[in-house]
Amino acid sequence: MLTQGARQDQQRAVRAAEMTEYYTRLQKMQSELAALRASGATTLSASRLEALEQAARGLDTDEHFGDESRTLAEAVQTQVRALSAALKSGSLTRNQLSRRTTELLDGDLAELFHKPARDGGLLTTSSYEAHSLATLTSDVLPGRYAALQGNAHNLSQLFSRVQATQGGVLSSAQREEAEQYLTQGRSALEELGHDVEERLADLPEAQAELAPLLERALSQTQALFTTYAQQLERPRLTDVASLRGAEETALRPQYGAFQAMTEHMAEHFGESQRAATRRLNLLLGGLAALLVLVALVNRSLRRSILHPLRQLTSASEQLARGNLAVHLPVNSNDEFGTLATSFNAAASELRANAARVEQERHEAQQLQNNIGQFLDVTMDIAEGDLTKRGKVTEDVLGNVVDSINLMTEELAATLRQVQDASASVSGGSRQMLGTTEAIQQGAQLTASEAQRVAEQVRLITATIREMAHNAQTSAQTAREALLASQQGQEALQETLGGMQNIRREVQQVSRRIKTLGDRSLEIQEIVDTISQIARRTNLLALNASVEAAGAGDVGGRFGAVADEIRQLAATSAQATTRIAGLIRSVQAEVQDVIVGAEEGTREVEQGYRIAGSAGQRLQDIGQLTERSAQLAEQIAASTQAQVSSVEQVNAAVQQIAEVAQRSESAVEQGRSAAQRLEDLAQQLNASLARFRLPG
Repeated sequence: MLTQGARQDQQRAVRAAEMTEYYTRLQKMQSELAALRASGATTLSASRLEALEQAARGLDTDEHFGDESRTLAEAVQTQVRALSAALKSGSLTRNQLSRRTTELLDGDLAELFHKPARDGGLLTTSSYEAHSLATLTSDVLPGRYAALQGNAHNLSQLFSRVQATQGGVLSSAQREEAEQYLTQGRSALEELGHDVEERLADLPEAQAELAPLLERALSQTQALFTTYAQQLERPRLTDVASLRGAEETALRPQYGAFQAMTEHMAEHFGESQRAATRRLNLLLGGLAALLVLVALVNRSLRRSILHPLRQLTSASEQLARGNLAVHLPVNSNDEFGTLATSFNAAASELRANAARVEQERHEAQQLQNNIGQFLDVTMDIAEGDLTKRGKVTEDVLGNVVDSINLMTEELAATLRQVQDASASVSGGSRQMLGTTEAIQQGAQLTASEAQRVAEQVRLITATIREMAHNAQTSAQTAREALLASQQGQEALQETLGGMQNIRREVQQVSRRIKTLGDRSLEIQEIVDTISQIARRTNLLALNASVEAAGAGDVGGRFGAVADEIRQLAATSAQATTRIAGLIRSVQAEVQDVIVGAEEGTREVEQGYRIAGSAGQRLQDIGQLTERSAQLAEQIAASTQAQVSSVEQVNAAVQQIAEVAQRSESAVEQGRSAAQRLEDLAQQLNASLARFRLPG
C-alpha cells in the first residue's frame, strides 16, 4: 500500500511537471503570434516561419492530457500550419493576418491555456506558492496579456487605417472607438496589476526576481497606452508607423516576465517531482533493503549462523542501552561480515555524534557560566561596586561584556569627578561657615562698642548740661566749668578713640563681607561644575540605557542600574539648582550688608569729625573761662551748642549700633546659607558613598 501510494504521488508529480513544461511551449506560441500580429508583416523569413512552425509542433500532447486539451492543441496546430502556408504563398493581406492571429490568440490558444492546469492538478495543490504560480501562468497572464495586446493592436490598426485613408484625421465615431479601446486596455492593465500584486504576496521567495520584471512589463505597456492617448489628443495623427515599433517593444518585457514566471513554476513543480521521486526511490530502496535483509536472514539461518546473529543482537541491545563503545568482530567477508562492518560504522558515527553533542553541550554550559558570571558582575555594579569588571570571552557575549566594562569605567570616572566636586563644595561651605562666624563675632563686638560709646556720649551730654547750668547760675563757677570742660575733653578723647576702634572694626567687617562675597562666587562656580557633571552623568546614563536595551534580556539589569544613575544625576541637578538659588540669595544679602557697612563707615567718620569739633570747642571754652568770667553767658550758650552736637554724636552712635545689629543679622543669614550648602554637600556625599569606585 505504501509503495502504491508513493508511486501514485510520484506519477502525479511527474504529470504536474510535464504540464508546467507545456506552459513554456504555450507561452512561446503566444509570443510568436503576438509578435507576428504586431509587426503586420505578410512575408516572413525562413527562420521566422521555422520558429512559428516549431512553436506549433511543441504543442503536441500525450496520454496525460485530457481529450479537450488534445482537441484544442490539434486545432491550434492546424490553424498555425494553415497560417504558415498562407504566409509562404504570400496570399495574406495585413488585415487578414491581423484577423487570423487575433482569432488564434483570443480563441483556441486562450482556451488551451486553462486546460493543462486542470489536467495536471496544478490548481489543486496544497501549496499557496504553487497555486499562485499556476494561477498566474494559466489564467492571469495569458488572459490579461491577450486583452492588453488586443486593444493595443486594435488601436494600432485603427490609426494606420485613418492615416492611410483619411490623412490622419479621426472622425467622431473613430475617436469614440479609439477611446473605448484605450479605456478597455487601461482597465485590463489595472486589473493585471492588481492580480499580480495579490498573487506575488504568496511568492516570498520568487518575489524579488519576478516583481521587477512584471513591474517593467506593466510600465512599458502603460507607456504604450500613454502614447496612444497622446495621439488622440492631437487633431491629426502623426508618426503612426512608429506605433507598431512601440507595440513590439511592449511585448518583449511582457513575455520576459511571462517566461520567468513559467520557469519558476517549472522549477517549483520539478522540485516537487524530484521530491516525489526521491520518496519513491527511498521507499523502493527500503523495500529492497528489507528484501535483502530477509534473504540474508534466511540464508544465515540455513547456514546456521545463529552465533553471529546472537553477537549482533547483543551488540544492538548494548547500543540501545547507550554503550557506544560496542564493537562487532568481523570474521568473514560474507553478508554478516558486511553487516558487522556497517554496524561498527554506525556505532562509530554515533560515537562521533555523541562527542559533537558533548562538545556543543560543553560550549553551551561555558556560555551559560559566562552569562552567570556576567550577571553577578552586573548585580555588584547595580549595588554600587564600580570596581567590578566582566570577563571578556571569545564567545558572542564578549563584545557585550567589553562594552559594559567600558561604560562602567566611564561611569566610575564621572562619579569620581562628582565626588571631588562634592568635597570641594563641602570644604568651601566649611570655610564659608568659619568666615561668617568671624564676621558675626566682629559685628557683635561692634554693637557692644557702639553701646559703650553711646553710654559715654550720654555722660558727656549730662556733664555739658551741668556746665551750662553752672555758667548760667554763677560766674564764680567758671573754674569748675573749666575743670568740667577739661574732663569733657578727656572723655571726648576716649570717645574719639572708641570711634576710631569702631571705624577699624567696621572696615574689617566690610573686608570680611567682601571676602564672603568672593567665596560665594567660588561656590557658584563649584555649583556650576556639579550641574555640568550631573548633565554629563544623565547623558551617560541615557546612553547606557540605550546600550542596555540593545543588549536584550542580558542588558536588562544594567539598564536598571543606568536608570538609578540617571535618577541620581537628576537629584544632583535639582540639589545644585537649589544651592544656586541659596547662593544668589546669600550674594544679594552680602551686597546689602556691604552697602550697610559702607554707610556705617561714613556715619562713623561723620561722628568722628563731630567729636573732634566738640573737643575743639571744649578747648575754646576752657580758654574763655580763663580769660574772663564775664563771658560765662557766652560760654553757656556755646555749651548749649555743644550739647546739641553731642546729641548728634549720640544719634550717630545709635545708628552705628543699629548697622552693627543689621550686619549681625545678615551674617547670620549667610551662615545659615553656608550651613545648608554644607548639608546638601553631605547629602550628595552620602548618595555617592554607596558607589565603590576603582583606585
